[in-house]
Order: sequence, then structure tokens, then C-alpha cells
Amino acid sequence: MNDVINCIMERRSIRRYKPEQIKADELKQILEAGLYAANAGSRQSSFVVVCQNADIICELGQVKSAAFKGRYSDGERYVSKEQPSIADDPNIKNAYYDAPTVITIFTPKDFLFGAYDGSCMATNMSLAAWSLGIGSCFIGAAWEAFACELGQRLLVEWNIPGNYHADIQLCLGYPLDSTPPKAKPRKDGRIVYAYQMGAGGHHQMETMKTLVMRVQQETIAKSK
Repeated sequence: MNDVINCIMERRSIRRYKPEQIKADELKQILEAGLYAANAGSRQSSFVVVCQNADIICELGQVKSAAFKGRYSDGERYVSKEQPSIADDPNIKNAYYDAPTVITIFTPKDFLFGAYDGSCMATNMSLAAWSLGIGSCFIGAAWEAFACELGQRLLVEWNIPGNYHADIQLCLGYPLDSTPPKAKPRKDGRIVYAYQMGAGGHHQMETMKTLVMRVQQETIAKSK
């Protein structure tokens, strides 16, 4: 495999960071990679705000953690045992895991593909960071962090247009652990070749039905 594919396969979400700040030239490369992400209609409507203020990161991270409404992990379902998330450990009060840099991606509220553009941007930056030896963690529903007095004030100070909202955030920092967490085994049945609908087509469709049923069952179980 080439370097790009290796980077994709090896990248892991990192939630344990060294306190030292990432280098300015590395940050510049990461941000540049984000600007070259795929975007709908080539509108380039998403933009980012880089925060390296530890006090702001801590306060917004606490607000984001308090807003968490997901299901907490148990012995069978968990995000990561090596790099626990706020879903794994309720004692983690900073949803940004004390990362020295947090990038907030702002997207248009009224643009159908805004969230997708933001996700592409975050993915590019995450892969670029990994290639430079920098860990990252994707944070969704970023608007929750700004539902506080500080957050509202920052939106004004950062000159965020009223028709934009904080969509996605990316934590960045040098990994605290020298060995990255191991990847979970990939689930079977997640690739279906639609053009193979000849003699083996029935088997392919059964595989797809099995996958859909499993996802539905997992969704129902998580909602209980």
C-alpha cells in the first residue's frame, strides 16, 4: 500500500495528549490540507477558527461534556479502552481531552451540504495531522459548546456570521502514548458489490439484509 492508504489505515482517534503545543509550521500544513478538502459545488463555504487558549478550551470543553446526551459505555459496548471518551468515563470533564489545540469548523446553517463539507475538511486535517505525528479527535455537534455565555461572546469576537454555526471540532496534539491504540476488528458484510447480481446475487442481497438487520438491532439496543 502507498503512503496515503497507510495513513488512512493507521490513523486512530487520540484522546491523550502531551501538554506541549504543536509547531506552527505543522499547524499550517494541517489547515492547508483542510482547505483542499472536497466540497459541494466547489463553494468553499466552510471556514475554521483555531483556538490555542487553554482557558477557553477548558471552559468550552466542560460545557460540551455536560451537554453529552449519548449512552454511556458498558462492558460490551465502548468507544475505546485505551483512549477513553466521555462516553466511556463520566469522570472526564473536558470533552476536548485537554488538547492544546482545538479547531472549530463553521458551516452555513441553511446549506444542505454544509455538514458534509465540514466532515470532509475535518477528515483531511485529521489525516494530515497523523502523517505529521500529531493526534486528533473528531468532535461532532460543536454548537453545543457555544450554548453558554463564553461561547456566545466568542461568536461575536470571532466575527462569526449569523447564518453560520459551529458544526465540527477537531482536537489536535502530540500523542501522550508512544504506541497508538489498536483498531477494533472490522465488521463483516459492509461491502456489497452491486454488479455481482448474477448467480451469486442472492447471497449478496442476503448479506446486505443481515447487515441492515444487525444495525437496526444495535440501534434499538442502544436506545433502551
